[in-house]
Amino acid sequence: MTDQTRVVGGRAAVRRAAARATRRARYLIAAGLAATVTLGTVLVGNAVGSAATAPAAAPAQICDQFGSAPVAGGKYLVQNDRWGATTTQCITPFDTGFSVDVAQHVNNKGPAAYPSILRGCNYGYCTAASPFPAQVSSLGTVRSSWSTKGPTAGGTQQYNTAYDIWFDPTKTNTGRNTGAEMMIWLNRTSWVQPIGKPYYDVNIGGTTWTVWYGKTDLPVISYVRKTATTSVSNLPIELFTRDAMLRGVVKSSWYLTSVQAGFEPWTGGTGLRTNSFSVTRNGA
Repeated sequence: MTDQTRVVGGRAAVRRAAARATRRARYLIAAGLAATVTLGTVLVGNAVGSAATAPAAAPAQICDQFGSAPVAGGKYLVQNDRWGATTTQCITPFDTGFSVDVAQHVNNKGPAAYPSILRGCNYGYCTAASPFPAQVSSLGTVRSSWSTKGPTAGGTQQYNTAYDIWFDPTKTNTGRNTGAEMMIWLNRTSWVQPIGKPYYDVNIGGTTWTVWYGKTDLPVISYVRKTATTSVSNLPIELFTRDAMLRGVVKSSWYLTSVQAGFEPWTGGTGLRTNSFSVTRNGA
């Protein structure tokens, strides 16, 4: 995700401020790492640089603001991505997901972070044997299964559980995507909501979703599940992509660059957990 914020009742002011302050620095770090072999934690979160060889084992815990680590032999990348707050957040990655060990967030106008797991290419870094970027016109089937757990800490916990999927007009962009952002929300707490405003309901994969649309520097389309859930199996991401294309948000000539899955904690967040995650394109 990565960076989210509020627009009309949504999240734009925080998003713009955080994105402007961090994206250039994160990209420069990524560029500096692009030709190196990285061992241990890659300290650039969503903007990680290319690593020639994945580390043998993920670190026990990541507390760095944009720290990240390859898991499952480099097939996926787990990222802390505390982009929208200065409060403490620490995560522990493992081969199938990650846990949020500490999240002391107190935001009420936008997400504090997007701790997540991804497959694909992001800011010049590509996970091992990635099937992305893939052109929308020849995307084929993109299926994902994801099992999550809610926070364990007491008190006020405001967050959402969502996929963040990115599109770019070019296959080789090593910076911020310039096409569109598509989110698929599995659940959310009381006053947490996507960018923009809701427009209509659609049925995708046998489930009803409310479609939100807004714009920051990019158009953002979000599909919010009418009936909240903590897990999905074989979610047909290509059908969401097709719907976004038919509505003019995504173009068929663009490339799907990465599929990310994580949480946007606004307040609290300790105990959020991805138990397992997978995403494939045409079965691989």
